[in-house]
Amino acid sequence: MDYYLIALIMFAGAFLQGITGFGSGLVAVPLLSLLLPITMLTPMLSLINVALAVYLAWLLRHYLAVRRWVPLFTAGVLGTLAGNYALAHLPLTTLQLGMAVFVISAGLLFWFGVQLKLAAGTPQQSGVGLLSGFANGALTLGGPPVVLFLTANRLGRSEFRATLAVFFLALGLTNVISFGLQGRYASIDAIALAVLTLGALLGAYGGHQLSGKLSERAFRRLTLILVIGAGVMVIANVASQ
Repeated sequence: MDYYLIALIMFAGAFLQGITGFGSGLVAVPLLSLLLPITMLTPMLSLINVALAVYLAWLLRHYLAVRRWVPLFTAGVLGTLAGNYALAHLPLTTLQLGMAVFVISAGLLFWFGVQLKLAAGTPQQSGVGLLSGFANGALTLGGPPVVLFLTANRLGRSEFRATLAVFFLALGLTNVISFGLQGRYASIDAIALAVLTLGALLGAYGGHQLSGKLSERAFRRLTLILVIGAGVMVIANVASQ
């Protein structure tokens, strides 16, 4: 196994996440799946995602407002569990396409300056948390809905990234516990896991350092490109099946 290559791929994905607060999977999953079996990759990336989220939350700890977003985090966990169940029992192609069309459309509206406003009360946070959690558990597409929601609430860059870090930490821990109960960590390649973790932490640090040098406009444009790109990738994946 080419450990240098998988470390480089993980570095690139985590670098992107260090800048925007999300998006490592857009780079890492398609490329790493060519080098590692998906049955091994998915549980390992769940552990990596937890490590990334903890690290970024620590770097951004002064911008955390956990109490403000408790309904979002709680609903995200419940949605992830529901998504895990749906993945095992329901056909998801139609849902994948619907979610992809939604995130592409919303991303384009933001891109062209259409002002969408959504209150951050408990009902709204719970709805978005359930949607993002479900998309994470069933479709591995949990980022775009919550990113669009936080973008609509005009969070500052650092609070935006800090909130995403805690949200993905909650979802990641849910996945790790679920995989652990399924015994999916019994046959993990410990060296590959260590190499991926090192690449992820170095990439996240580099991306975090660069993020502060981007203008607010460039930061928002980059996040919207990632959201729209996620939707396009899902449609391409469904079309190829």
